Amino acid sequence: MPEHAPSALLGAAITPDPTTGPLLVAHLGGPKTGSSAIQAFCDHNRTALFRQYGILYPTLNPDRVPDAAFPDIPGDPNFVLPHHGAIIMGMEPDAQDDYLDRAVAVCRATNTPILLLSLEAPSLPDYADMVRRHTERTGLRAVAMCYVRRQDTWIEDAWKQWGLKYDQYPTPDDFARALMDRELDDVFFRAAVSVLEHAWLDEVWGFTDPADMVVRPYERSVLQCGDVVADLLGLLGVGSIAHLPLPPATNFNTNHGFTPEAIKLLRTVRPMFDGIYDNGPYAMLYDALPGAAAAPFAHVGLLSPGMRAAVLAHYAPHNERLARRMPAPHGHGDGMLFREAPDPDAPWWPDRELTMQEVATMLMQCVQRQHVRIGALEERLEQLERRERKE
Repeated sequence: MPEHAPSALLGAAITPDPTTGPLLVAHLGGPKTGSSAIQAFCDHNRTALFRQYGILYPTLNPDRVPDAAFPDIPGDPNFVLPHHGAIIMGMEPDAQDDYLDRAVAVCRATNTPILLLSLEAPSLPDYADMVRRHTERTGLRAVAMCYVRRQDTWIEDAWKQWGLKYDQYPTPDDFARALMDRELDDVFFRAAVSVLEHAWLDEVWGFTDPADMVVRPYERSVLQCGDVVADLLGLLGVGSIAHLPLPPATNFNTNHGFTPEAIKLLRTVRPMFDGIYDNGPYAMLYDALPGAAAAPFAHVGLLSPGMRAAVLAHYAPHNERLARRMPAPHGHGDGMLFREAPDPDAPWWPDRELTMQEVATMLMQCVQRQHVRIGALEERLEQLERRERKE
């Protein structure tokens, strides 16, 4: 059996009890709070987390004990799939119960104290209900780990990721106004309002003992090492993730940061997107114009100062209510959920049309990068052809 390092306290007062079986930790990730990064990191370091820290992060085949061996069939989703939570939610209840029973059986057989699951919205309340149903059947203890983000920065990120792909939201201010006024056009925006107003947490609380609900503000001053992955794993007893390798950055686990000019270019070519979940143009631009990511947009405000103030005022009652509801060991009794405040002198980018010079420069940079790549490939082909002729 593998030896496990002792687990640190979870939050402020929760730790696995080996006499009652594994602790089921359900990470319920609100969108734009690093959920994909958590899932990709845990997937990439599944073996180390299991053997060194006693954390089972299961695949779709929960019977398989993590080890250093690669699966027989490369890319088999039954073995390697960091975003398996969404697929589990597509199962029938009996299949979900069977999956969790099998994962718990692995934990018991290997004396593994923590079973870690992770899912990102939109089906978080249903996911929490699945966890509740399982713990009621088995008598195991479950802990819900949730991260929440300040609404103005969430809206900026969400507009860049989704909002700019809609005709009716040409600017971040328009997007913020629609969310606050609940001008809802589809399921996505109803889910967004639930996240911004913390309504989804109310539902999760209905399935979870308040003492087992850990809510963490997604801000650098609160997160361990300023990183959400280090924070979540640190609460599970992983003292440092510095020695664990980072997963390869892909379009699934990385949201590329761009300069405001590059974001405006993407907005200008909005018809290129095949729906709001198509991120291909982001990956293309990042590949063709890496300089656009030299100054990520997060360092430049996209909301106007007036709209930022309006957003913070609008959601202040929701934040205070959540802060006061959090259990004492994890709570913010003064009603302050977020400690970080916007810098009044931080730069922001007033929405404007790109100049012809800006557009032409970015396009020529893309062309130049491809020209250099094609030249390198042609040179490589010539070298191979000369070598072949000699042979």
